[in-house]
Amino acid sequence: MRQDDSPERIRLGSLTAIREKNFGGFSIAEMLVVMLIMSLIVIGIPAIHFKKTELKTKRSLHGRFECYYAGETLQAYYTNEEGADNTPAVTGSECTFTPPKNATYLLVHAVGGGGGGAPGGSINIINKVDGPNTYTTANDFPEWMKDVQGSGHLPESEVRPPSYTGKRQGSYATITYGNAGKAGETKSMFFPKLTNTKIIMKPGKGGLAGHPGFDTVVEFENAQTSTLTAKGGAAGSGTGQYPVWLDGDTPMCTILELEGRKGNPSDFTESIEMDEDTKMISKVQASAGSGGEGSYGNATGTYTVRYTIKGGPSAEEVDVSDYVSKPSCDVSSCGTGNCTAGNGQDGAVVILW
Repeated sequence: MRQDDSPERIRLGSLTAIREKNFGGFSIAEMLVVMLIMSLIVIGIPAIHFKKTELKTKRSLHGRFECYYAGETLQAYYTNEEGADNTPAVTGSECTFTPPKNATYLLVHAVGGGGGGAPGGSINIINKVDGPNTYTTANDFPEWMKDVQGSGHLPESEVRPPSYTGKRQGSYATITYGNAGKAGETKSMFFPKLTNTKIIMKPGKGGLAGHPGFDTVVEFENAQTSTLTAKGGAAGSGTGQYPVWLDGDTPMCTILELEGRKGNPSDFTESIEMDEDTKMISKVQASAGSGGEGSYGNATGTYTVRYTIKGGPSAEEVDVSDYVSKPSCDVSSCGTGNCTAGNGQDGAVVILW
């Protein structure tokens, strides 16, 4: 081995080479500066992200604008999911609204005014006797005898198989009623976006008794679609008749609920998201656009019917009037005689975004 190749010489040469290679690295001070810069960047990222998220939330804020009648006064109403509650001024018979620039979509719902109910209600009252009629099975019983049986006061039959004779006598009426008006048309339109567009809303009034409702018209300025029209409902026409025994309030309760006479309901509120449990509560009446009720003849006096049952040919006739059900309801609102037909309900416009 040569003198220059000794192990000690080789080791010293390697250390010298390592020092030369590491001579160009970062110092501790430089590394601290780099770490400080990276820390500042990391700390700033959440704030930037939060600011962008907050701005995005504001851009997508939902709201509603409504144009409707409160009595004879046209009103406008604006709210959003933050709970804003504004009533913009209304001039004349129209509302105006310009959608927010940041609204990502727009739903426009309109309903025409409902048609008025038909007049022509009347009532004819006579004294009538029904029976005696014989019934051999409970399946043949009229409703009033089923009431007596259900109360446990059906007399014993003296014959087998059991046989009963029933009779009723008293005030009997033929009530004539007008047919209800039809609901206004419901129409909706979707817009992905409306920019720089003024919307003009003209809700249709409900028709007076015997008259159709008026159209609701929505106009869009500077938009490809210029008009949305929801037709007013047709007026009720013609009359129907309902024969009934006048016993307590029962006949009037029945006539009030007759489908042909009651106002035809509108389906408008199914479209407009009433939002009762949110900050965007609607102020439009649930009956908006519904048809008016038809007139009817009203009996407000005291009328009675006597119900009797016999348990066989020679059995004693038993008065069971107290055990026949007589539902009650408030029928005095229109007084004696003819209850006039109702007007149709006013139309409305609701815009959602």
